[in-house]
Amino acid sequence: MNRLVFSRLLALTVGIGCVFFAFKYNKNALYETSGSIYGTYWKLVSTEYIPDLLIQSIKQELNRIDLIASNYKSSSELSIINAAPINTVVSISSDMYTILKFAEDLHQLSNGYYDVTIGSLIIKEGFGPESSMTDNALPVSKKRFNFLNNNSITKNDNFQFDLSSIAKGYAVDLISNLLIRSNRNNYLIDIGGEIIVNGSKHGEPWTVGIQSPSAVNNLSDTQIRSNKFLAIATSGEYRNFKLNDNGAVTSHTFIPEIQKSLIDKSYSVTVVSEKSSMSADAWATALNALGPNKGIKIANEHNISVMYIMQDNMMIKSNNWNYND
Repeated sequence: MNRLVFSRLLALTVGIGCVFFAFKYNKNALYETSGSIYGTYWKLVSTEYIPDLLIQSIKQELNRIDLIASNYKSSSELSIINAAPINTVVSISSDMYTILKFAEDLHQLSNGYYDVTIGSLIIKEGFGPESSMTDNALPVSKKRFNFLNNNSITKNDNFQFDLSSIAKGYAVDLISNLLIRSNRNNYLIDIGGEIIVNGSKHGEPWTVGIQSPSAVNNLSDTQIRSNKFLAIATSGEYRNFKLNDNGAVTSHTFIPEIQKSLIDKSYSVTVVSEKSSMSADAWATALNALGPNKGIKIANEHNISVMYIMQDNMMIKSNNWNYND
C-alpha cells in the first residue's frame, strides 16, 4: 500500500469516527438556555435544538406577562387595576381574565384560604413593592370584585391584587405552549420553581427533585419522574420568611381570615397537575395555607394531586397521588 492510499484510508477512518462521535453526542445532547425574570430565574432544558429565534420568542413572552402581572412595574396592567378607583369599569386583557377567573374560582373552592386580593397586606408585611401601595388600601377584601364580561371588571372596595402565587405558573403554561407550537416536545421549563416537564429525556423520564423542609442542603429527598406532561409546584414556609426587629417570624403565605402570615414551617406542599402549571402553582399556595388536615380533605374532594412532606420526612398524600411510588 503506497503512502497516498494509506493517507486517504486514514483520513476516511478519522472522518467516519468523527461522524460517529458527533452522532452519539447529538443523540444524547441537552440544550439549555436561561435568564432572569419576575425577580427570579427561568431555565429551559430540551433534547431538541433551541434556535436563537425561539429563545427570543420565549423572552418576549416572559416580558409580556411581566407587563401584565407585575406589581413592581407601575405601567403593568396589574398596577393600573390596583390604582383604579372603586366602582369604576376597568378593562382587562384576556390573560388577566384567565388568571383572575381561575383565582376567584379557587378562592371559593378553598373556603377563602386562597385570595389574590390581599396585596396591601403582603406589601405591608414586607413581601412586595412598597412604592405601589395605594392609599387606604384594605388588607383583605370582603366585597371583592365583579366580572362585567371577559374583558372588564369593577372593584367593589379599595383592595390591591397580588398575583405572585399564580402568575409564574401561568407564564410556564404559555412557554410550554410556545414550545409545542414550535415542535419542541421534549423539555423541562422552570420559572422560579414552577415546572413543566413534557415528553422524555432521550427516552428516559425527566426527574424533578423535591426537598424536605428538614433538609440542610439543596439535595432532594424524593423525586418525581415522568415522560409525559406534568406541571409541578412546591410551596412552603421553611425558606421564604422574614424576621422583624423583635425576632418574630413573618412568612410569605397569609391567612386572609385572620390577616396574619402562616408560621407553621413543618411541612412542604407539592402539587402535580396533568393540565396546567397555573393550577399547580395556585393550588400549592392554597393547600399550604390550609395545612395538611384541611388541605388533604379539600384536595380529595376536587381530585387534586398533592403531597405534604412533614418535618420528620413523613409524607401525606391525596388519594390520586401516584408520582413517586
